[in-house]
Amino acid sequence: MLAWSSAGPELSAKPGNRGPAKTTQTSKVEGVQIRIRHAVPEDASTWEKLRRELWPDGIAGHGPEIASFFAGTLPELAVVLVGENASGVIVGFAGLSVRTDLPGLERQRVGYVEGLYVVPEVRGSGVVRKFLQASREWALHQKCDAFASDRADRIIIDRSFSNATK
Repeated sequence: MLAWSSAGPELSAKPGNRGPAKTTQTSKVEGVQIRIRHAVPEDASTWEKLRRELWPDGIAGHGPEIASFFAGTLPELAVVLVGENASGVIVGFAGLSVRTDLPGLERQRVGYVEGLYVVPEVRGSGVVRKFLQASREWALHQKCDAFASDRADRIIIDRSFSNATK
């Protein structure tokens, strides 16, 4: 069961709005309690470590991209969600964007998972599913028409997303 710790997702009225402000989700999956929340600058070093594990070929670019994200100058990434275990240790992240250029979905707002990673110790415990649920909810709040990601250079569109939102 997902529970937002705030009264509900509220969109920030500030310029450069990156999504719901101060929202977190806490869920217990197969004995692993995970809190999904927006990344904050204090998470930068952990997020960089996880990015290095996911994308080892781009190590030199991770630090500058993370700094650009927190400065609000990285347009291709709208929000980063991190997942913490009950001890407050970050065990994964999801980087999200809104795209309008996907083949077959041109000019439609598509919530897009740019990157998703969880540490090996919690894989298979439902943590990825919780990240995807939180990501879909974020896309709904961004008024997206579709939800997608890529895997092995193939775009995968969640066909249930548009049906679930109408």
